[in-house]
Amino acid sequence: MIKYKAKNNKSDKLKWLIYILIGLGLLTFIIKYSDWHIISKILISIPLIINLFFDIFYFKKVGYIINEIHFENTGIEIFDFKKNKKRIAYSNLKYSIRKRKFDKHKTEIELKSKKTLKFKTLGRLHIKNWDNIFDIENELKQREISRIEWKPITLWGKYWGIFIDLFFLTAGDGDIGMTEYQERSIKEVTENPTDKKNNA
Repeated sequence: MIKYKAKNNKSDKLKWLIYILIGLGLLTFIIKYSDWHIISKILISIPLIINLFFDIFYFKKVGYIINEIHFENTGIEIFDFKKNKKRIAYSNLKYSIRKRKFDKHKTEIELKSKKTLKFKTLGRLHIKNWDNIFDIENELKQREISRIEWKPITLWGKYWGIFIDLFFLTAGDGDIGMTEYQERSIKEVTENPTDKKNNA
């Protein structure tokens, strides 16, 4: 068994809470205090409400913080900071990774587990929490766990991810048709610092 442990439990929960409060404040002002025409209020409020739902969704999404990972022969064990354990078979696990060419300190791994027919995000490992994030990436590679497209949790990324999902859902079922796009995204946008180090 190979074990990895987080060095802290930082998360972006506060950021998304601030976005939620700003969204609620704007909606309250527009609906209750503005002198605009009712049509204008409705037209402006609809995108703000949609955005607010996204912010609440991402606020909940970052709530699960992974504290420890155990790589076993057939699956991975994941522990949160309350010592609750989840065990996932490698066949039911996928991952994505963000690496910026000019900012390695932004590296982040997203673990996805299979829920019914789709893979859903289980948790994220950020380099600010994990000193050995590149070792974890290598473990995922060695165990031949599928890597998929990275979808950033940002104000623009949430909409971009939805458009990509809708496009491929109309083109086929689930992940069908996404392989070429994912491989191209990985090749063009990301860079592996560990590979670069080995080639030096």
